[in-house]
Amino acid sequence: MVRTTTAAMAENSEVRPEVVITVSDEGPLEAVGAAARACALSNGFEAERATRLQVVVEELIREALSRGESPIASGDIVTTITFDGMTLEVAVVDHRLPLTPAQARHLPSRRLVSLGFVNKLHVGFAGADGNIATCAMTLDTEDADDVIHAELLTPDAPDAEEGEIAAIDVRLMTPEDADNLVQCIFRCYGYSYPNQSMLKPKTIRRQLATGAMVSVVAVTETGEVVGHVAYSFERPGDTIPESGKMIVDPRYRGHHLAERLSLKRAAIAAERGISGTWSEAVTNHPASQRVAIQRGAAEVGLLVGASPASFKMDALPEKGDVRQSLIAVFTPAGPLEPASISIPSYATAHLGAICDRLSVERTMSDLVLEPTHRRSRLHTSASAATGVLEIRVGEIGRDLVDQVMGVFDEYLALQPSTMHLHLPACDPSAAWAARELERLSFAWCAWIPEFLPSGDSLLLQRVTDHPVHIEPIVCARSEGEEVRDFVIDQWDRVRRGTSVGNQLG
Repeated sequence: MVRTTTAAMAENSEVRPEVVITVSDEGPLEAVGAAARACALSNGFEAERATRLQVVVEELIREALSRGESPIASGDIVTTITFDGMTLEVAVVDHRLPLTPAQARHLPSRRLVSLGFVNKLHVGFAGADGNIATCAMTLDTEDADDVIHAELLTPDAPDAEEGEIAAIDVRLMTPEDADNLVQCIFRCYGYSYPNQSMLKPKTIRRQLATGAMVSVVAVTETGEVVGHVAYSFERPGDTIPESGKMIVDPRYRGHHLAERLSLKRAAIAAERGISGTWSEAVTNHPASQRVAIQRGAAEVGLLVGASPASFKMDALPEKGDVRQSLIAVFTPAGPLEPASISIPSYATAHLGAICDRLSVERTMSDLVLEPTHRRSRLHTSASAATGVLEIRVGEIGRDLVDQVMGVFDEYLALQPSTMHLHLPACDPSAAWAARELERLSFAWCAWIPEFLPSGDSLLLQRVTDHPVHIEPIVCARSEGEEVRDFVIDQWDRVRRGTSVGNQLG
């Protein structure tokens, strides 16, 4: 039997489920897979990806059914499908024989995620909550650079008159603006805009409704959208959003519209109690770095090889089929509370200088303290488009290295080019974890204040043997060069000093 409940059930939840399905032993698992596929298609995912999600969901139901009869009155399997505007997540819960960690690692569904069928899969036993399997698939979120495209694209229509420019209203975006925004993006980029989700009005409206994206638009007297900028949250619960999605109609460039949009975005962030935003600036041209610095940003890290070789920018120097690096910058939008963090001893002076630039108070400890927890809590996701695998550590445990190696096994078939790992810097064991993870070739990447729900992120990176562009990485000022040199020095040090990482590469 299959029972389906619509999204109206969850009026008070932060992200309402699309569908809730209850399946009994005799129920057709194909019905659940078909529902997941339909939800994916309706929210803008390509048909092939929607079908891959269907396959994974059906396998998760099959695995739940194989765990024997439930000792409780209802042995039904409950599947919940949610979409927050960017990520479609399917959770499958059963109360059957508890899974052991070893069993969870060897489930057939692991093979599907390693082949790239979904971006994330986690299966495990959660005590009284039962066995919980969660898979997720994220829309293509590759953002164009915040400034470079606006400077380089050639206008394809007559420039606007001064009177038209003076009448433009820069305001918070509403759902009714979504169709006009898509038209603005088309005027700027045609169908080549890297973030394909921004060409789907329904997806834009959903992101606005859930708060995954907060947008500012420039609107003419006739209601035409001629400019846009936003900040976006990667995941529900995040407190520090990424800024980007800067778009200016070619007819209106050169009239400081980008600055007006950015100022309005900053004001909205401050009104909503957001303490800052972060962004990634290209390193083959310093323009976007300069604009961020003028807004009060500081360079906080270097993401080596984070930009895929396929991402090209007209009129900018390229280095053939190699991955590009990105400068991570942080822009305060309000006061940052003082905090105590744990970081490796080699980074205290480096991070102290960055804190001074941002006027942020941090008490740093470089004590190497072993975790009190036995098991770590990890959240993983991967993007086939960028080749980046991300691991967020919610809780540091003594098994951290083993769990991260397990993630390598899960995503082996994807052959990720770069791995980013967020450590909770407020955890007293963060310095210990950073040292231990050097055994897997993870090196210092960046520090992002208040990025995690628990506080600051100590971001580590592991770059595999895909070709990476290192020389020259262009920085807008000497402070950026100091950050660049420090990160590259640490990357070189870890690569020279480890053998385990080379074996895993």
